[in-house]
Amino acid sequence: MIGINPATAYLLLNRYVSLMPGDWIGQTAANAAMGQYIIALAKLAGVKTLNVVRREEAAEQVRQWGGDRVVLQSDNLHKDIEEALDGKKLSLVLDMWEELPWASWPNRLNLEARLSSTPCISGQFPTMPPAEFIYRGLSLHGFWLINWIRNAPRTEIEEIYQKLGDLVADGSLSATVEHVYPLDQFKEAFKQSLKSNRSGKILFKFGVTDMAGIRRFDPTTRLLCPDYG
Repeated sequence: MIGINPATAYLLLNRYVSLMPGDWIGQTAANAAMGQYIIALAKLAGVKTLNVVRREEAAEQVRQWGGDRVVLQSDNLHKDIEEALDGKKLSLVLDMWEELPWASWPNRLNLEARLSSTPCISGQFPTMPPAEFIYRGLSLHGFWLINWIRNAPRTEIEEIYQKLGDLVADGSLSATVEHVYPLDQFKEAFKQSLKSNRSGKILFKFGVTDMAGIRRFDPTTRLLCPDYG
């Protein structure tokens, strides 16, 4: 799974703002695999995270991952964010839903803070009053990993993936896996992957005979079921 989510998380944290130890960032959908990577990479850099989730079970999961503050999306979100940050400011906000009221964030953003939106799960375009961009210098960015892969220098791509590979190898970076299915249970795997209350990734495990006549896989090869975390 290292090819997509970990690289996206790394670039979101490093591409738009120079974060320093002690800085704070905010993110939505924090219980997704992407959120787990964001929390892990932020902690390695000494950066604090404010995490927004929809369910209390998800909030507890994010706390176990090391999220510094966790709040539930609700009609009181603005107030809850204010209380959770206790006067601290956010330098970066990562919105995975694109349906969160941006008005919940501005009072807790540093001047010239960056807001990044990916991967458009809700299909709703985020809205922000023009004054926030003009007078406060905030900026909103969209991110798609494929564009980075197409345009970044090969040396940069190799360096980042090597760094992420080292973090996975030493156990510093991982994602929770809920269940691993053999290929002949693909219907159950895809059904489970579409559930909104999953606790982790759904994977396939290929055996050497599963793809007979097409390609032979090592028994340890894993393939991720398509989902958004």
